[in-house]
Amino acid sequence: MNQLPAIAPAPSFGRLVDRGRIVADGRRPPSARSRSERSAFQVDQDRIIFSRPFRRLQAKTQVHPLPTNDHIRNRLIHTLEVASVGRSLGTRFGQAIPGTLGELGMEAAELGHLVQAACFAHDIGNPTFGHTGEAAISAWLQKNLRGLLHDEGLGQALDGDSLDDLEKFEGNAQGFRILTKLDNNRYRGGLQLTAATLASFVKYPWTSADPRVREGKFGFYLTEADIAARVFSATGLAGADGRLRRHPFAWLTEAADDICYTIADFEDAEEMDIVAMREFEWFMRQFLGESQARYEALTSDLERVGYLRGNAIGTLIDDAALLFAKEAPALVDGSIDPPPLLDRLAASDAHYAAALKGIQQFNRKHVYSDRRKVEVEIAAYDMLGGLLGHFVPATIRQWQARQKLIALSYKDSQVLGLIGEYAPAEGTSLAEHIRCGIDFVGGMTDRYALLLFRRLKGITF
Repeated sequence: MNQLPAIAPAPSFGRLVDRGRIVADGRRPPSARSRSERSAFQVDQDRIIFSRPFRRLQAKTQVHPLPTNDHIRNRLIHTLEVASVGRSLGTRFGQAIPGTLGELGMEAAELGHLVQAACFAHDIGNPTFGHTGEAAISAWLQKNLRGLLHDEGLGQALDGDSLDDLEKFEGNAQGFRILTKLDNNRYRGGLQLTAATLASFVKYPWTSADPRVREGKFGFYLTEADIAARVFSATGLAGADGRLRRHPFAWLTEAADDICYTIADFEDAEEMDIVAMREFEWFMRQFLGESQARYEALTSDLERVGYLRGNAIGTLIDDAALLFAKEAPALVDGSIDPPPLLDRLAASDAHYAAALKGIQQFNRKHVYSDRRKVEVEIAAYDMLGGLLGHFVPATIRQWQARQKLIALSYKDSQVLGLIGEYAPAEGTSLAEHIRCGIDFVGGMTDRYALLLFRRLKGITF
């Protein structure tokens, strides 16, 4: 294990670990300290883990949709693995700043709990069928939403920014919406997490209209922009010009995710025979270093695969934590904005760098384009589009009915009844009504989306 250097972050570090909870209407209790033995960030973890969106991750795609092999990771298993790695990264960093933590009345383990909480939440907004689901939902909205509004006489009811924003579905932004608005305390702060956990969760601290958007990635919708401003103001990351700056621990949350999906997706590929054991072993042995002799003593492929995976993840945790610790002072004061930690390790002079880059390339070329995976994902476009075609128009017409513009039809009432408690609240905006229709479809599990689509199509009952 690498020895982390002792460092002294900027005086503003205390605001980065703000324990105040983000609730409705800007109210923030003075302290989020639990009256039990749990830290504020362990309370955050428990609120996330016991939420309904977290439970739904067990039936959502990680990489391979609807797998028949139960050893293949789903989104929940991936999340648990990321949280484990994130805890290690946060704790390792905490060990490098004992003086700073002592002044704040914290221990290194509490930083581990903070990063782990953000990791538990990191994929909570991902839709059914993963990144393909994001693309399919966005494609339907971009093709149909403006036409729907025009047909209902609402062509001018939303400004251009709101329309552009509504036409995009982004898992990170959806996750922020779930955490801060939708579940448990609906419209009253959501899960009411600490500002520090929420800021560490946000990978892209901007909206879809921000010029920093790259490859369609942004951290929150316009409907939650005011909440994001409060989160980043509480953690000292909001500039006078309103520009929000990424929380330093977001790099650790991102690194935990990148480490897990890179190595674990490669391991799943071996389980599914997408990569041969000999090729898997060649790449993964590059991470062994001084562990070669112990590895050679293993006799079964199952043991070897597990050992190689565990060793690779441990090596990457050590080096990512070391790299983060060296850069932490500059990250805290905002003087640098570097690329992801794992990408820089793949471009470094580490003995495993070429192998890491090779695994990343293999995953892109062979794992993420596996034939069965692609076949199911193509079908997801019709499936998700069909579902949105029922629920988004119904929420639009519900808003019209509440404005006394139309009478709600019996069919629309039935459709809204299926949305249940996720239906739009009385008095909310047209944009919020539309978002609620999207929320319902985006929150479905793979199995439920398939079942409901077939039922609404009359294919099965």
